[in-house]
Amino acid sequence: MPPSYESKQQERRIVGGCVVLLLAAIVLGSAGCSKTKNENTAAGGGGHTSTSADNSNTGSSSQSSSSEGTPTTWEMSAATLNGKDGETFPLACSPGGTAHSVWGSDIYTADSSICTAGVHSGLITYQQGGTVNIELRPGRAIYGCSERNGVTTSPYGPYQHSFVFKTPNTEAVVREADDETPVLWNTSASMVSFETGKTYKFKCPPGGKESAVWGTDTYTLDSSICNAAAHAGKLMTDSGGSVTIELRPGESSYKGSTRNGIKTNGYGAYPHSFVLK
Repeated sequence: MPPSYESKQQERRIVGGCVVLLLAAIVLGSAGCSKTKNENTAAGGGGHTSTSADNSNTGSSSQSSSSEGTPTTWEMSAATLNGKDGETFPLACSPGGTAHSVWGSDIYTADSSICTAGVHSGLITYQQGGTVNIELRPGRAIYGCSERNGVTTSPYGPYQHSFVFKTPNTEAVVREADDETPVLWNTSASMVSFETGKTYKFKCPPGGKESAVWGTDTYTLDSSICNAAAHAGKLMTDSGGSVTIELRPGESSYKGSTRNGIKTNGYGAYPHSFVLK
């Protein structure tokens, strides 16, 4: 029996339950993890938990021009730097680091762990740490996700501030992330800001893994983007590829089917949909 609309909504509320943890972090200011689940309920974005509680090594001193970088903790996020867009910060991540939450891929939300994002980008390792140079950037409407160097990042919808790593190929990397938002095979379209008729382009990695999809041709917004694309014949699971979705109003019902080796589920009324272009 397919899950009820209420049970699917309940699953989202469970995923977003970590929002209550944000209340303790509000005192850090609007530059911190100030977004809440309620701001992204329509988009289905997951709530962030703050990873910047220990900011004893942050503040104006972080703007040091030292090539060695200002010592920082693995918990620290760019939201604690109190800098302006375009400002750069050399930061030194200590050896023996531990993983903390990261949202985005190449372009990261400002409340992501800087050092963990550095591992994700291949610039440093947990074991050895190292110096990274970040640049603060304006916020974005959508942040992708990917698996790299032992770090799996999460997707997110609109967020007010971002950061990137300054390297010789920064601009090329940012352009690529702008052109096609990277996603995983279990990433749904729920994190987007819903606007009927709006299109988004995503990039699915090779080696697809099965994840839930509801519908045929028209899919519920919380369906896996990549699996829906494979079902619609837009890409192959083994090779991945680029796909474009268009947001559509909800349907009164969604029919399941099996196509191209992908089985989708039937469902009743659901408020938002997408189609593959």
